[in-house]
Amino acid sequence: MKLTAAKSLNSFKRVLSSRYLPFLSAAISLICYYTGLDLAVMYYTAALGICMLIVLDDLTPLVCQFPFLHLMISKKNSPSYTVGGSDYYFQTAVTVQVIILIALFVGAMLYRIIMLGVRKKFKPTPVFFGLCALSVTFLLNGVTTKNYDPMNLAYGVFMAFFFLGIFTLVKDNIKVNKNTFINVAVALMAFSVVLVTELVVAYITTEGVFTENGIDRDKLMYGWGVHNTMGMYLVLCIPSATYLAGKYRYGFPLTLYSVGLVVAAVMSMSRQSMLGAAVIFPVCAIMLLVKGKNRIANTLIIGAALIGAIIICGLKQDLIFPYLKKLFDNIVTNGELNGSGRWKIWQIGIENFKAHPVFGAGFYVDIPPAAEMVGLEIIPLMYHNTIIQMLAACGILGLAAYAVHRVQTIICFFKNVTVDRSFIAITALSMVLISIIDNHLFYIFPTIVYSSLIAILVQSQKYKETE
Repeated sequence: MKLTAAKSLNSFKRVLSSRYLPFLSAAISLICYYTGLDLAVMYYTAALGICMLIVLDDLTPLVCQFPFLHLMISKKNSPSYTVGGSDYYFQTAVTVQVIILIALFVGAMLYRIIMLGVRKKFKPTPVFFGLCALSVTFLLNGVTTKNYDPMNLAYGVFMAFFFLGIFTLVKDNIKVNKNTFINVAVALMAFSVVLVTELVVAYITTEGVFTENGIDRDKLMYGWGVHNTMGMYLVLCIPSATYLAGKYRYGFPLTLYSVGLVVAAVMSMSRQSMLGAAVIFPVCAIMLLVKGKNRIANTLIIGAALIGAIIICGLKQDLIFPYLKKLFDNIVTNGELNGSGRWKIWQIGIENFKAHPVFGAGFYVDIPPAAEMVGLEIIPLMYHNTIIQMLAACGILGLAAYAVHRVQTIICFFKNVTVDRSFIAITALSMVLISIIDNHLFYIFPTIVYSSLIAILVQSQKYKETE
């Protein structure tokens, strides 16, 4: 009987650890997104995550599921006004179930974190202490303001948990080997399939997306985010495609897929994602051509894609360039910086910092030019810039702590530069780079992905790359 139970448990572990499980998650995400079965995908995600936290020694499979957390809210049930502002999540029965699932999931996470200490597996690192300092500044955000909003502390707790807590959970609960990097890359590939599918369907089914003046990007909204969120995640997935393309003897079709992800990032109509892809893809392509397999095939594909892009731009220049000019025109309006209102938002952030230079004005402040798109009051308005966000919300102490964290992650990477670790670093860099002109890094779900990537980077510092 004990032998049978042990075999069953091992079989269950193999299923949970399967490299291809993320594709099942991708399929379920898509089905539930288009049918409005939000609770179904939430029950699936919570059950899967809790089982992994309880039975798996290596939590890499859990990291592979983290990106899908953001895709659970369907367009039909989204509270965001950008897609209708449904009251689905404000119904008592739904709210209670969501709270219970979150409590169980977080409880299982805290259990694994506590067990690290009990089993003496926890090993503090410089990055950990840097995140501790950053978390303190999150908790103290706005503490000296006259009309202090208790929600500042609540959101500070969220940020501390999703930066420090997730990092602590993942770092000493994963066993780094070559499969770790491949599994994460495969998971991001599965994640990208969902993104590309939803983007394509949005173009096909959304009325009025194509206009006489080009594409109306305000029509490209999703239950779980806007066009900027879609674009950021698409750029985030580019390194996984080029990494896998260079890993396998016949991986060059993935090079073509990476080009498709760049096209998808552009078609997301997110300007910051276009700029992000313009930086990230060349870096990935160079690494692929220098360190990857199939250099001739990959060179031909990337060269053909570049030539194709030039030809298309040449043939359709009367359509493409005027539209891009219009898209980027409001960066400067009437001789003044604008950027869809970002400049005014940044100015407000600087003024809030000047008024509260040490601990900041807090996360919950009035930012008139900032649009509230989430539909949940628990998510504060933000400044669309990492540096100004830290300055305005957490003061000079917050920015200093973030700067230390940023330097520590850079030092950690350069202590052991390998192709595998470069994949993780470039993936994290994608979010950091785009967050310079957006606020993804403080939006909880992207934070989870970022913190888990940093945890892998730190834990792999002494990793020796093998074929």
